[in-house]
Amino acid sequence: MCLKTKILKVAGELFFKVGIRSVSIDDICNELHISKKTFYTIFKQKDDLVLELLEAMRQKRIKDYRTVIEHDCNILDMLMQNVKKLRQHPIENHIAFGYDLEKFYPEIWNKHKKEVKEIEYKYTALMLHKGIEQNIFRNDLNVEATAILISNLMPNTLKDLIKLSMNTAQRVDYILDILVHMLCNNNGMNYYLQKKHIEL
Repeated sequence: MCLKTKILKVAGELFFKVGIRSVSIDDICNELHISKKTFYTIFKQKDDLVLELLEAMRQKRIKDYRTVIEHDCNILDMLMQNVKKLRQHPIENHIAFGYDLEKFYPEIWNKHKKEVKEIEYKYTALMLHKGIEQNIFRNDLNVEATAILISNLMPNTLKDLIKLSMNTAQRVDYILDILVHMLCNNNGMNYYLQKKHIEL
């Protein structure tokens, strides 16, 4: 792993743990046992680090979506596997990270939000098409409209569910359940309920 990747990894972990504003360049350097001089050969300032971290996060999201789309297996299996991963990460940390970005780096945050929305729309539409081709999702779906609905609705819903007494796993499972009921035909619904019963 190159030094740049190590810095991004450690910075990301610290940002999500205690917030962007609370993490200094010194904190990152101490964690990695490197000098500030070394850090500044990679990133000129903290803003550049934040920009690169967000870009890396977007690229990972694209990679995860492509994995789902390019595999031949059942689209519901892939979605449920991804949900398993999400269940282990407290959504509160992501929301706090977003608040820090919005407050202290508004231009970077707005650009990031716009690009994430485009990614979400594009890959949600591709996943919907795949689900229809596999005879899992309803073939009467308006794919473009549904992709817009999901890519706009889901992030805000997750954020607002924090107000309820639900843990991360319950929130993520609830949203998956709503999506499945909205998207699946009888074949997909039966498959989902069967898999859900086995996993429970």
